[in-house]
Amino acid sequence: MRLIPKIGASKSKSTRRAPANRRRRRLIVAGACVVGVAAVTAGAWQLSANGWIDARMNALGASVLDVSADAGLRVDDVVLSGRHNADAAEILAALDIERGSPIFAIDMKAARNRIESLGWVRSAEIARRLPDVVFVRVVERQPLAIWQHDGQAALVDRFGKTIQQSGLDAFAHLPLIVGDGAPEHAAQLIDLLQTYPAVAKAIEAAVRVSERRWNLRLRNGIDVRLPEENISAALTRLDDFQREHALLDRDVVAVDLRVPDRLIVRVGRDSAPRPKAEGKDT
Repeated sequence: MRLIPKIGASKSKSTRRAPANRRRRRLIVAGACVVGVAAVTAGAWQLSANGWIDARMNALGASVLDVSADAGLRVDDVVLSGRHNADAAEILAALDIERGSPIFAIDMKAARNRIESLGWVRSAEIARRLPDVVFVRVVERQPLAIWQHDGQAALVDRFGKTIQQSGLDAFAHLPLIVGDGAPEHAAQLIDLLQTYPAVAKAIEAAVRVSERRWNLRLRNGIDVRLPEENISAALTRLDDFQREHALLDRDVVAVDLRVPDRLIVRVGRDSAPRPKAEGKDT
């Protein structure tokens, strides 16, 4: 992926006096020493975690950066890898470098922080390959659920981080979670539900209650109230009743699993015993 150079005024070259030439030669030697040491110690690669050469170049000053660019150490290509859902243009904008700029002028840490602030990016690594290539490798967040909160919806990952708040139609197949604190606790519940497919397929939404526990709202309108702890045991009881008695297919309003070793069912009106017709005993 190549960068598009920014338009800027060209700089005319001016003649310099002998003292300036001597200073330039000293800077070239100093810059060459830095580059030479970098090539030996890092194999011409500079990862964002390694700030040694950046510190040396900063110490020598901007003039050395100009000299290094004149020697061909300038950005010509950016190679981006690891991107699937993230917007490439947003990543390049966050990188914020232009073609032709000194390759050692890049603030690797600041660039990494900007890229990692993007919703889809969980982590980023930036590297130089001399003389003119910058590599950017990103690890994307894995979407877990759609979070509904205060009338808005957002795509979140398993660590509770918001990925994006628009373009959610492509992720409509993901579980729906609702309420304060839901994103931070959803991964544990969703992982557990994979063990109980009969229950999982009936769920419309998982609602976080008072930031302490979950209610499961089923597609047929039944509310399943889970306990704060031992959710797995509660789901096992529910799954057993569903397999043996088709509980969730009956005229049930709510199932309360908050009391250990007990399942409390609130039935609908149609399940109530019908009154006997008036008449004489025979």
